[in-house]
Amino acid sequence: MSLDILRQPERLNWTAIRVNGGTQARLALASEPIGEYADAMRRGDRFPPIIVFYDGADYWLADGFHRHRAHVEAYGTTQPIVADVRQGTRRDAVLFAVGTNADHGLRRTNGDK
Repeated sequence: MSLDILRQPERLNWTAIRVNGGTQARLALASEPIGEYADAMRRGDRFPPIIVFYDGADYWLADGFHRHRAHVEAYGTTQPIVADVRQGTRRDAVLFAVGTNADHGLRRTNGDK
C-alpha cells in the first residue's frame, strides 16, 4: 500500500509556507486564474491541497502557487490552507515543482520552461 494513501492533509498557516526559495517553476504568477480561483473559493468550491515539502524547519511550497495566492486573496491571512505535507528538502520541492502542470492545471509557458 502506498504511503500517499495514508497521508492526511494538514491545515497550515499561510505564513508558515515558504514561497521565496526558488521552488516556483514559473517566471510569474498569472493574475487571471488567481482571481478566478479566489472567486470560486468564496463560493465554496473545493480545491486540491497545495503540496509542500517539510525539511524539519521549513515548509517549501512545490505545487499550488496560484491556489495559495488565491486562498490569501479569498480569506485573508487568518484562515489556514489545506496542504499535502511531504518530507523532503527545498531541492525536493524544486524537483517536484518542475514536473507539475505537465498534464493538469495552468500549463507552464515556454518562458517558464
